[in-house]
Amino acid sequence: MALVLMFVVLFLALLGVVYREVAAALRIESLHSIEVRRDEGSVQALAQGVALLESGLPPANPYACGVTIDTPDGPMTFTVTFSSEDGTTWQVQSSPAAGGQTSLPMPASFGTHP
Repeated sequence: MALVLMFVVLFLALLGVVYREVAAALRIESLHSIEVRRDEGSVQALAQGVALLESGLPPANPYACGVTIDTPDGPMTFTVTFSSEDGTTWQVQSSPAAGGQTSLPMPASFGTHP
């Protein structure tokens, strides 16, 4: 009888440890999926900004423009900002546009047209 009681206690202790590990893994994965969904539009806007930077240099330093990205939650507007301290290394940032904030639409390229 004592052996059965000891087995039940050890089994419940093991079950408690496994439950904690599984619960922690589920929390981490749910947080990761929320972060991916939150950053999806911003990462796409950033990618468009970097691709635009490959076509030439922005007309001003810093330069900000807006782009609308289709996200799972619907179309969202992002502001993409280009800035450089030395004129050769550029920093590109994207962030959701604040409510009511309007900026120039993102051009097709920064290169000069003949």
